[in-house]
Amino acid sequence: MRESIEEVTSVDESALDSLSAESDNPQTEVVDNAKRRWITVMGGKTGSLQQEVESTQQQLAEQQDSPADVVADFIRQSSAMGALVTRSMLLAPPYSMSEQDLTQVLEEIEHSEVFTDIMLNAGTQDDYYYSTRSISVNYANMCVLVVEKDICRTIAQAVRFECETYPRPYKVAMLAQSPYFFEPQQIEAALTSIDTHPDYADIRPVASSDGQAYLFSERFMSYGKAYGLCEWLEVEQFQNP
Repeated sequence: MRESIEEVTSVDESALDSLSAESDNPQTEVVDNAKRRWITVMGGKTGSLQQEVESTQQQLAEQQDSPADVVADFIRQSSAMGALVTRSMLLAPPYSMSEQDLTQVLEEIEHSEVFTDIMLNAGTQDDYYYSTRSISVNYANMCVLVVEKDICRTIAQAVRFECETYPRPYKVAMLAQSPYFFEPQQIEAALTSIDTHPDYADIRPVASSDGQAYLFSERFMSYGKAYGLCEWLEVEQFQNP
């Protein structure tokens, strides 16, 4: 029994001496320190990589267009081609927005400084949107009246705008050109209605000496001034270059 105890003691002492020798070995300590540094560096790289991934995801999210951006861009592109966008168009494919979603988007466009160029023209049949970057308010008004086929109002508004803005009478032949493209019979029927309708009592006809038909608004000029201007435009300016 005594021999067995001595053997165990001898083995334990030998193991302790071995462990003590390894702990005193500087090479082992260097290896451990190197491992620690490697783990620390890798841990730092992992954290940095995670931050980079999160930053990239945030940038991508910010770059994605909101529904308001998409709608505003469509309106601006349409205006650049001389066309208005109706509310009903945004409810149909490919947009197919619900009434609630569309109302929210249009309210965002209305109140955001980013979309100050997007304007609304409320017609009798639909709401019309356009961008003032490409279309003037007057042109948009004309387009709405043309689309809704309100020829009398279209003519009256064109005449009043011309007389007030320039001022000069409005040549009837212009109604057959863009953006109106009215047929002769449409123009004739509209002028007949204008002549008897109280809403257009200020719209009066005038013609140059060579028979070119014009219209003017008595709100902004007299018959004499209108006649003098259309005579100059059609006759006198060519006689006195």
